[in-house]
Order: sequence, then C-alpha cells, then structure tokens
Amino acid sequence: MPGPIVLAVYHDVLSAWCFLTAGRLRSLKQQVGDRIRIEGRVFPAAPKPEDYIQHFGSAARAKAEILKEWKAVAREPGGERINAPLMVSQPFPYPASLPPLAAVKAAERQGGMLAHDTYFDHAQEAHLIQCRNVADRHVLLDLAHDLVLDLGHFEAHLDSGECDRAVLAAAETARARGIQRTPTVVFDDRWALPGAVPVETYLAVLQDLLAGRDPRETAPTAEEGWTLRRPYPIPPGG
Repeated sequence: MPGPIVLAVYHDVLSAWCFLTAGRLRSLKQQVGDRIRIEGRVFPAAPKPEDYIQHFGSAARAKAEILKEWKAVAREPGGERINAPLMVSQPFPYPASLPPLAAVKAAERQGGMLAHDTYFDHAQEAHLIQCRNVADRHVLLDLAHDLVLDLGHFEAHLDSGECDRAVLAAAETARARGIQRTPTVVFDDRWALPGAVPVETYLAVLQDLLAGRDPRETAPTAEEGWTLRRPYPIPPGG
C-alpha cells in the first residue's frame, strides 16, 4: 500500500503568510489524515539585516513595508491574532531570518522534525503575536527553554555555526530546484505550489495526485493579486 504524500513546506519564521499557511495545512491534515505527511523546510527570505537595506533602502522602510503584509494577513481568516500595531511600537528593527531559522535547526538537531515544527510554530507566535525580537539570542533561548530543550546542546549548536550553514545550504538547494518564495508547498517532491493558497487548492492538488492526474490541468481556484497560483514541476531533491 503506498505511503502518505509528503508536503514539504518551505517556510520562514518571519513570514505572516507562512503563519496563515500553517493553519490551512493543519486544516487539510484534519480532512485527509494519514494520506499526507507535512514536513517543514527552512527558507530565509532575508538572512541578514543588510538584505533589507539592499531591497528597501533602509531598515525603517523595510519594517513599514513588511508590516503592510502583516495587516493584509490579519484581515484573512486565521490571521486575526497577528499584531501589527504592537510591532510598529517596538523599537528594534525588523529581524533578519537567519537567527530564528538557525534556532529552528538547532531544535531539529535535538528532536528531529517534531522539534523543528514545534520550535518554528512557537517562534512564529513570539514574532507575529507577542512581537518579540526573534533575532535576539536571549529570546531564542527563552523559546528553547519553554519547549524543555537541552539549553547546553541548543547553545552549542548555535555557537558552532553549523545551523547557520545548514539554513543557507538548504536555501541554496531550494533555489536550485526552483523554489523562489515562502510559503511554497512541494507535493510528493515533484510539484511546487507557491503562495498562501486556500485549503481547497491544496486539497485539489492532492486529489489530482492521488488519482494520477497532472495537477496543472485542474482549473486554478487560488488567486493572489493578479497571479493565478498553479503547481509547477520541479526536479527531485535526491
């Protein structure tokens, strides 16, 4: 009997759209049960603070523009708890992706994919709802403490630089496969679906794959701005 279809979710702690997608994928899992297995994959949108300067021109403008996305997500069902007004009031610049994603990898080193997913979700709550600075080492250690991780091992993994390298290597591999943004969900290591699409779209792609159909032939049901979101084929990860 064939095993479950793996949905690899390329995600970034900082992305409000990834927060929305996580909730939608939990809903999908409730509907289809063991026919799927959901696995997280780190993908940093802006690994370092300089990336914001390069893209937006200044840290202040970067924070202002990104918080427009927060407000858009907060208007979506499932995004209501995202607290853009609180983040506006926080004095620190918008965090870069590498510190919290390296912390996700450090958690993964201890507890596998379950720890990856649990720490990722906890960090997203800290970032998007509590509006803590998830680039701050003390915050990252607090989150690890909350989850009863071994703090000595956690810090050792962070200090070694291996988790930073793992995040950057994973991003390079993903880009080589055609992954360009977060969130992107890859079905069965073959079909990539970018954007925070409705649960019905994920379900339609899954049903096509289970029936042996090409998911590109299904009329798209997700529209993001002016772009219709369809799955596209990618080379296998190996």
